[in-house]
This record gives sequence, structure tokens and C-alpha cells, in this order.
Amino acid sequence: MSKKENTWELVKFLITGLVCALADFLTTSLFLKVFAFLPGPAQSATALLLGFIVGVFLNYILSTYWVFKGKQDSKVTKSIGFIVAFVILSVIAYGLSYGTYELCRMLIANNLGMNINECNIGYIFQPKHWLEGLFWLFILAFFLKTLVGLIWNYFTRKYILYRRR
Repeated sequence: MSKKENTWELVKFLITGLVCALADFLTTSLFLKVFAFLPGPAQSATALLLGFIVGVFLNYILSTYWVFKGKQDSKVTKSIGFIVAFVILSVIAYGLSYGTYELCRMLIANNLGMNINECNIGYIFQPKHWLEGLFWLFILAFFLKTLVGLIWNYFTRKYILYRRR
């Protein structure tokens, strides 16, 4: 694969990552509000899991039909074994991402006394909150968890799932 092809593949993967991260972000933010009655870790886990499911579905579609199109036989990418492997690797990414978010949430709560789970969908779409530290701490935690998942997903998709056979 040429350098130009590698660069274009990476650009497409980053665009896919942004689209999936946005869908994940909006879904997670929505369900942080819906599950506000749960304790912090349960609220995070539930909301992040639902965001993850939406993100994985979009990621599978975009990875298979756009980013890595033609790298793997279409019979393979539509097979149950491939989809199971895709989901298993995505679940590992979820674990790494959730761990990163939860670590950020606990560090922020313990050191700053702030609960980033309060940044639900109602909160993030109110511009008055955009200058608050809590909003930006949530964005930082979400960015770090997304970055960890993005790195894991890129390498596992490129070198395990969609490598040329």
C-alpha cells in the first residue's frame, strides 16, 4: 500500500471516528440524563454502553463499506465469525474507553469535587455552561476515552480484521 493510500485510509478512519464519536457523545449525553437516578458508576456504565452500541454499529458499517472497502472479501466481512470478532474487539475497546472515562470521573470527583456525569444532553446544549470548568472536564474525559478507543480500533481493524489476506 502506498503512502498516499495509507494517508487516505487514515483520514477516512479519523472521519469515521469523528462521526461515531459524535453519535456516541450524543447518545451517552442523552442517557446520562435518562439514567440520572442511578449511582455514578452505574449511570456512567449504562450511558456509555448505549453510546458504545450506537458507535459500534456505525463503525462496522463505515469501516466495512468505506474505510477498508476492498481490503477484505465481502463474504468474510458479512460472516458471523467476522462480526463476532468485530464486536469482541469493540468490547475490549469499550472496556479500555470506559476505564479511561471512569478514571477521569473519579479523579475529578475526588480532587475537584465535581461530577462530570451532570453534563448530560440538557446541560451540554445550554451555551451558558460552555464557559464552566465542569463542561470542559467532561469534554476532556470524553475526548480521552474516545482517543483510547480510536487507537485500539484503528490498529485492530487495520492489522487484524481488514488486513489483506
